[in-house]
Amino acid sequence: MKEGLNLLPSVAKFQAAKMKLKKMIRQIMIVFLSFWILSAIIIFGWLGINSFLLKQAEAKNTKTLNSYKSLATNVILSKKNKYQAKLVGQVLKERFEYGSLIKKIMDFFPENIYLKNFEIKSKKQFVLEGVLINGLDMNYIEDKVRDINLGLYPDFASAKLTSIQISSGSWSFEMEVDLI
Repeated sequence: MKEGLNLLPSVAKFQAAKMKLKKMIRQIMIVFLSFWILSAIIIFGWLGINSFLLKQAEAKNTKTLNSYKSLATNVILSKKNKYQAKLVGQVLKERFEYGSLIKKIMDFFPENIYLKNFEIKSKKQFVLEGVLINGLDMNYIEDKVRDINLGLYPDFASAKLTSIQISSGSWSFEMEVDLI
């Protein structure tokens, strides 16, 4: 039998060609359908992965933004606290410390000299009233006034006795002291 010779009737030939064409069309459709399904799976997978990565990036961005907002709030509070501390420091620097002045005065006199009154006239000036039992202690007071006026005490600028009285065996004095 020769290859080119077909002894089938033409209807059978037509049906065989039709079946062959259907088979080839089915195969082509399966290939195209597979290609489109595979393409759709790849595209939807890619979109899903990008969506997931985008959500993670947005969450990270939100977290970073919140930390920066918190940091900004903390910086503002820190600056405000520093400013207020600076103001308080200036006030305290300019404020006169009466406690240290009173301590200096108490250390200035021995125990046998009693301070009866202590009056602060201004930041730099105060008046003391004291009582002595012994007249020899008055020499001590006069020596202290002289030493202050000579500049031997660095915290005091000048001093003067404004009043000395003797009554019933005790001495009382009033002394004005100026600070530096």
